[in-house]
Amino acid sequence: MGKIWFFDSGFGWLQTMKYFHKLYPQYDYMFLADNKNCPFWKKSWEEIQKITFNALNRFFDNWAEIVIIACNTAAAHSIRKRQTLYPDKKTLSITVPWVEEILLSENIWLSIWILATQATITSDIYNDLYYRFWWKQKPDFHFVMAPKLVDMVELWAKEQEILTEIDRYLAMFPHNLQALVLGCTHFSVYKDYFSQLFSWKIIDPSQNSAIKFIDYLAKHPEIESKLKKNWKVDFYTTWDTKIFDEIWSKIWWKDISSQNMSI
Repeated sequence: MGKIWFFDSGFGWLQTMKYFHKLYPQYDYMFLADNKNCPFWKKSWEEIQKITFNALNRFFDNWAEIVIIACNTAAAHSIRKRQTLYPDKKTLSITVPWVEEILLSENIWLSIWILATQATITSDIYNDLYYRFWWKQKPDFHFVMAPKLVDMVELWAKEQEILTEIDRYLAMFPHNLQALVLGCTHFSVYKDYFSQLFSWKIIDPSQNSAIKFIDYLAKHPEIESKLKKNWKVDFYTTWDTKIFDEIWSKIWWKDISSQNMSI
C-alpha cells in the first residue's frame, strides 16, 4: 500500500496539496519541500535536473506508487528525461493538466499570457506540450517573469506588499487579456490576491491537476487500489523545521484542516 507523493522547491506545493486534499481527503499524502534549494529558477538546467531526480530516486526507493511534481520549473526540466529514466514508474506533472484544460475548452485561445519564473519560461515546455497535444495550430505565448513572488511566499510577506507586487506585474499585461496562467505553484498561494485585482479568468495548474487526478485514478485502478486511505498527511522539508512549521501552518490552516498531520 502506498501514499501519493509530492515534490516542490518550497511552499508552493502546499497550495497544490490543499486542492488535492480538499477533493480527496481519504488518501495518504507525503510531501517533500526542498526549501533549502529554493528558488530553483536561479539554478542551471543541470542543477535543476539533479535536484529533481535525486528527489524522485528517494521517493521510489521508499516504494512510492505515484509521484506528482508540484513545481513547474522542476517539471519543465525533467519531463523530457524522466520517462526514459523511470519507464515503469508513475510520475505526473502539474504543467500538463492546464494545457489539456485549454484544449478541451470550446474556444482555443490563440493568445495566452503566462506568469512564471525565468527557468520555466526558457525551458520552452509550453511549446513542447502544445505540439504534443494540439499540432494543428499553436497559440502565441506571452510571458511575464515574476521571480520576486516566489521569495515573498517563502518569507510570508505582508498583505500590502503582496498586493503591490502583484499589481506591478499585472500592469505588464494587456487590458483585453482573456486569461492568465499562474505558471508557478508559488503563485497559486496568492490566487485570492490576484482575484482582488482583476476579473480575468485565472488558470491555476495546481487546481487543474487536482480536478483531473480522479480521471487518472479511474484509468489506473491498479494504482488506486494500492493507495492508503488513512486520511493522513506527512510533511518533510530540507530546511529549518521551526521556520517551516511557522509558514506552512499559515498556508495550510487558512482554508481547511486535516487529521493526523505530522512534520
